[in-house]
Amino acid sequence: MKRRWRLLLGVGGIAATTILLPIAAIETGCRAAATPPAPVASVVPSALRRPEARTWLTYPEWHIVYSAESLGRHLAAGRPPSAYDYGADVAGFWRSYCAINRIAAERPGTGEAKLMIYTIGISFTAEMAIKAAWENIVGRISETLGGWASPEDRYAARIQQRYAGFMHEIPWYRFGFGEALGGLWATQGDWSLVRRPERRVALSAEYGVKAIYAKALGAATGASLAPDALTLRMVVRARAATLRTIDPRLKPLRQLPGGATLVEAPRYAQFTDLITKLGARGIAIDDIAGNHTIFLTIRAPEALRPPAATLAMPLGDRPGWWRYGVTLPVGNLTRWIATARARGAQLEHVYDY
Repeated sequence: MKRRWRLLLGVGGIAATTILLPIAAIETGCRAAATPPAPVASVVPSALRRPEARTWLTYPEWHIVYSAESLGRHLAAGRPPSAYDYGADVAGFWRSYCAINRIAAERPGTGEAKLMIYTIGISFTAEMAIKAAWENIVGRISETLGGWASPEDRYAARIQQRYAGFMHEIPWYRFGFGEALGGLWATQGDWSLVRRPERRVALSAEYGVKAIYAKALGAATGASLAPDALTLRMVVRARAATLRTIDPRLKPLRQLPGGATLVEAPRYAQFTDLITKLGARGIAIDDIAGNHTIFLTIRAPEALRPPAATLAMPLGDRPGWWRYGVTLPVGNLTRWIATARARGAQLEHVYDY
């Protein structure tokens, strides 16, 4: 009995250390003394302004989306799950958050966002650790004996790609993991004694646990938080008639002095698409959700590294290419993006608070 308790205490201690270590490292080693900027004047109504710190603190959530996309591309290319570098995704999450925290830690509006980041970061770390352990032990044995092109492998690749695309607009916990689990057991094809049973066990555990966790998280989120706004307001240096010709998702609200327009636009991935379109037309932006500074990421060859990049990490599934994070004045945003794309970089995302 005593031995069992010692074992449980040991496991609990390891788990607690794993949880607390990254938090302690971020809070003690990834802070920079900075004076929060003074509030700036804005025509965006105060009730619709968003904390500027969120433009940086939004990135860690998207890092998990990029990880899901990377794994989806890896599997879709017919590569074995055991060959994926799960550890690099985890290390990238915490390294990037360290860089982000140096900028955002002392700014208003960080408390609730940071709690969420630590929650998802610990969950992401645990998930990747379990996947890596399984795939490099049990999964590698089944790959050796039965290959990695079973119907379940192909099904998992499709689900992973759907999941990554889903998260561009909708929180991950609303994904249909229960449906994914049902579809797994309906896969058809020649049976094998090793790979197909092993894949069904591994994927059933993954989809089943995620379905339970997602349901609990969705219920807790719905009970404690109001749904986040799906649109924002910004000041664009163009007249309403011009904006209507660019994209109907840009909804002019009020004409402003000097030819600018107060506009309502969708957030998330759609916002990045609209920023790209404005940049292609040479149209600048003065104010986004009451803010004059914004963060973005691009994908580019190492030779195109921006001088002011505050975040840089190699893309594991694209040798020679890197992800770079840059903080810009809102007034320079569309021009900077147009220039970067003309040089061969790819805009990944503009983080809209």
